[in-house]
Amino acid sequence: MTSVSIQSRLNYFGKFIEIIRSSYKANTNNKPFEEILEGILLDRREKDLLAEQIYSILLSTKFVSLLTEAEIGSNKGFFSDASTRLSYKFLPPVDDPVELRTQFNNFFDNKKDYHWVQAIPDESWSNFFADIFREISPALSEYIERELLNSILVLAQRAANLGIEPEVVSKIPRIDDLDSPFLGLNREVMLYVEKTLNQYNYSEEGRDSDYKHILVMISQCKTQVNYIYKHKDVFGISLQLTYMMRQLEQYLKRLSQLLELLQTDGKQRQWEIVTDLFKEFVYAENTKYSLRKHFSINLQLLTFKVIENTSKTGEHYISSDRSGYWRLFRKALGGGVIVGLLCCNKTRLYFQHLPIFWEAFFYSLNYSIGFMIIHILGFTIATKQPAMTASTIAANLSNNGQNPNWLETTTELLIRLVRSQFISLVGNASIAFPVAYGLDWLYFYFNGFHIADPAKAHKLIGELNAWESLAIPHAALAGVYLMISGLIAGYYENKWIYNKFSLRLVNHPRLIRLLGQKRLNRAATYFEHNFGALAGNFALGVFLGSTSAIGFTFGLPLDIRHITFASGNFGIAFAGLNSQISTDLWINSVIGITCIGIMNVVVSFGLSIAFALKSRNAKFSEVKSLLGNLSWQFFHHGSAFFFPVHETVKENDELPEAFVQK
Repeated sequence: MTSVSIQSRLNYFGKFIEIIRSSYKANTNNKPFEEILEGILLDRREKDLLAEQIYSILLSTKFVSLLTEAEIGSNKGFFSDASTRLSYKFLPPVDDPVELRTQFNNFFDNKKDYHWVQAIPDESWSNFFADIFREISPALSEYIERELLNSILVLAQRAANLGIEPEVVSKIPRIDDLDSPFLGLNREVMLYVEKTLNQYNYSEEGRDSDYKHILVMISQCKTQVNYIYKHKDVFGISLQLTYMMRQLEQYLKRLSQLLELLQTDGKQRQWEIVTDLFKEFVYAENTKYSLRKHFSINLQLLTFKVIENTSKTGEHYISSDRSGYWRLFRKALGGGVIVGLLCCNKTRLYFQHLPIFWEAFFYSLNYSIGFMIIHILGFTIATKQPAMTASTIAANLSNNGQNPNWLETTTELLIRLVRSQFISLVGNASIAFPVAYGLDWLYFYFNGFHIADPAKAHKLIGELNAWESLAIPHAALAGVYLMISGLIAGYYENKWIYNKFSLRLVNHPRLIRLLGQKRLNRAATYFEHNFGALAGNFALGVFLGSTSAIGFTFGLPLDIRHITFASGNFGIAFAGLNSQISTDLWINSVIGITCIGIMNVVVSFGLSIAFALKSRNAKFSEVKSLLGNLSWQFFHHGSAFFFPVHETVKENDELPEAFVQK
């Protein structure tokens, strides 16, 4: 760039971006940003040419769109915004050339530009901007100030509009009156902008006082947003409310940035703010049509709420002492008895030879009603525990340093979870087999033939073979369903709270006349605590009952294997063959049932904990430390993972340094 022609000057900044982009990609020696620039901009004249073109662009464009929409989005709503992003991927909109946002997109047109822009340290960018833009003309300075003020006014008005939306107002009482901080913020910003533009005697002291007042109003608005976050367990959360809260946060953040940029006297601080905005804009514009980013950001809070609700139920699946340990065993026995009944009923449905749709319908009904009865009676299905307890584990991690003893407490919690899971699996599987076996012989006594004929019995046993069948992948699919059912349980519990169904139920005039107020109050209380779990159990039954039919319809080898049902099916098959099977079949079946149980647990817990960790932004280093500590405890206190002992994790045990979170 030692010589620049007139034609080259027309896009000098674009060529500069292209060169620095290429230089950064080719920087295999990890040179500092300053050294890379030294090889591009050799003298002051080139720096002045670069600044001159940027000044020209700024003077000829409008800032409002870039400053008020980049990384914030529109007010269309979650699904409308997602639909717009999808359509723009295939047919991009026509951008207005007078908008600074359009020029910005033209220069940073590579969708991965934000990688190298963000990789360069903030201090390096600040020093670069300060060196390039040494002098700014009064005309440009005044123009930039007007555009910033316009953007500030737009941001305040949009924040006020969102702040008084009915969906927000319903969560924060009296927020739509004249004392609303959002309306107050809008009023203060309007006065600030009007005085700055029209009052020539607007003193620096008066302007600074108004600025501080605006900051107070912004703080009050943030308090209202935090109130919604902190009390989401009281009134729930929704996609729409999540989307609005995120937008409000972004409006308030951008408003603070632009106000500080206008008010601060320190040049270095100004360039630091410009650097923050610059990085945000590059990332926002490179990813503005990204559906993955859109769903990830907006679903995180909703996922957190759904999983948090699930964890409340999951706390009941973890025993902490001997009495709790054996209580879980008794609950698992009850669940296994009902599963044994479900296995027999499902096998009888098989011999009805119903059309594929009705077979799937009655299979699903069989599972769903059975699971709901298990919940209503207070029994348990062991493999549902990991999906219901994953968030309980995630909540016990360090939480950004707020839980200093997280490693010990979480390890103890995991040990109790494994122990509880073990005894529940034993209870489910050990009783399902004899119950199904006994029911089959009882059926034979009254009808003269077994529930399953020899062909069906051999098929049931063959489906348990871990080596020659698809039992393991089918068990993994069941684990996925177990995880999804846990999320569904949390979702519907949240939905019940969010829509205030309990309050609406107890005030329903017809139901009051039909049931009476006391009964209706009891029903509302029961559903408030159990509706989510019932919905999750119903959904799990539909998943398990319809998978085989869906696989048959599409010609895919889809089916499910669940340890408790596998044990019950083995009991039916054993009775159907008159209790005469070879030792090899016994061994293979027991191994298959065990593998199915392990796969159920590993998949459901693995996916559930991944969702929970994602929703809480847990660090990978914490998970690594936890696994290391858990392994160490297993080799030193292995019995605690299976049976309740007096001391599971001794306080005096010194953990290896590698396992301790620094």
